[in-house]
Amino acid sequence: MKLEDIDKILTKTDTSPSKWEFDNIIYWDRTSNPKTLVSFLTRIQTLHDKKGKTVSEEKELSKLLELLDETDYDDCMSISFTTDDEQKDSYLENLARTNAIQILTLGRIDFNNMETACKLSPNDFILCAKRTQDLINSIQGLVIKGETLSSDVAGA
Repeated sequence: MKLEDIDKILTKTDTSPSKWEFDNIIYWDRTSNPKTLVSFLTRIQTLHDKKGKTVSEEKELSKLLELLDETDYDDCMSISFTTDDEQKDSYLENLARTNAIQILTLGRIDFNNMETACKLSPNDFILCAKRTQDLINSIQGLVIKGETLSSDVAGA
């Protein structure tokens, strides 16, 4: 390769996340979390309005527009008016999932999550702990049954 080839490669290389990553990691809860929805829509609007987009930005916008086409307007409108209880339930579910993964992989909950859990009201703490335990039991049940997802995981 020659020095002058570098510019060709850099201008043609897509460094944006894949559509799958946008859908399942970055904006995965865009139909249930108002903050993620606003972030998702703002990013699309910012890229759409930007003049002189890079190749990566053009491809990112294309992927995000595909996801936007798959997004239901009524679902988005309904989460724009979520109640405090719905937001609390979503937060507790996410905390429980994180705690379950940490317990299964590390054998403990990290300090930040433990500190957060300890700030919860007694009822919310119990709900979160029960949901964490339910998730752990479900995952361990899959392992005991010999079921695995490893064939679906890259490199397995």
